[in-house]
Amino acid sequence: MAIINTTYMGLPLRNPFIVAASGITNAPENIQKLVSLGAGAIVLKSLFEEQIRSYLASVQQDLDMAHPEAEAFLENLGIEAGASEYLQLIRRAVASAGDVPIIASINCISSSRWVDFAEQIEQAGARALELNIALWPRSPQEQGRDLEEQVLAIVRQVSVRTKLPIAVKLGPYYTNPGNLIERLAGAGARSVVLFNRFYRFDFKLDSMTVIPGPTLSSPQDYYESLRWIANLYGKVDCELVAATGIHSAETALKMIAAGATAVQVCSLLYQKGLGVLERLIEEFSAHLDRRNIEDINAFRGCLSYMANNREASYERLQYIRALTGGLE
Repeated sequence: MAIINTTYMGLPLRNPFIVAASGITNAPENIQKLVSLGAGAIVLKSLFEEQIRSYLASVQQDLDMAHPEAEAFLENLGIEAGASEYLQLIRRAVASAGDVPIIASINCISSSRWVDFAEQIEQAGARALELNIALWPRSPQEQGRDLEEQVLAIVRQVSVRTKLPIAVKLGPYYTNPGNLIERLAGAGARSVVLFNRFYRFDFKLDSMTVIPGPTLSSPQDYYESLRWIANLYGKVDCELVAATGIHSAETALKMIAAGATAVQVCSLLYQKGLGVLERLIEEFSAHLDRRNIEDINAFRGCLSYMANNREASYERLQYIRALTGGLE
């Protein structure tokens, strides 16, 4: 039987399968079920920065008017108490998870005073904090480096307010993800999750309205994560975690071979039910045994660019072969 336990940001995991932040992880009963099914770690559903600002304003009687539209919108939704409820969710999740690490998640766009809330997350018992940073350029005049500096500022501010290990979940739309990831490590990030699946934008022509596109990933969505993890493994001073498109044990094993410390699963659980997690872990172990792989920690990164000692030519060769019909 292959060894599949590992460590993530210093946290011991019984296997590399992390349940990603979603509505599934917003319910204590689901968390208990996921623990029983073998989850290596669980990321709680993301709390939005705007919810924290609203919560702090209600506690301090000092309404933050920096984003009045967001405050009014949240008040209309009746979720201004979300931050307080989130702390309770952390406590309940930690109490029921045993040794399985519970990771809090914040969806954020700035380094405003919400970062003080990180200390309360730590006190509630979370073992780590994942920052889901969703920044979009607002105009053609906004430069890529400006967005990167905003991301770095958030991580710097949070890292000085908590001792929790910090993971950053990034989108794929940066000019040089490797450079940004290296700077994030210097700013205090212990891990980077590649990649975030952003909200899909679509139109409904019958009603002439904006609607969300498909919300769940497909088994074909893992390629960009695989490429960048294989490229960056051993070159950046932080751990890499794969996300988006992890729908099979084989894909998970590919990510480990590329250099991922762990993989995050989400859409598969929505599509096939929570019970698929147990089967996924069993199939992963079976894949290792069939290939006579004794320990995933020794196997990790064996197909990375660095391990193949070709650097830039590694993928260039595959590109040429594909275009010239040399691939089977």
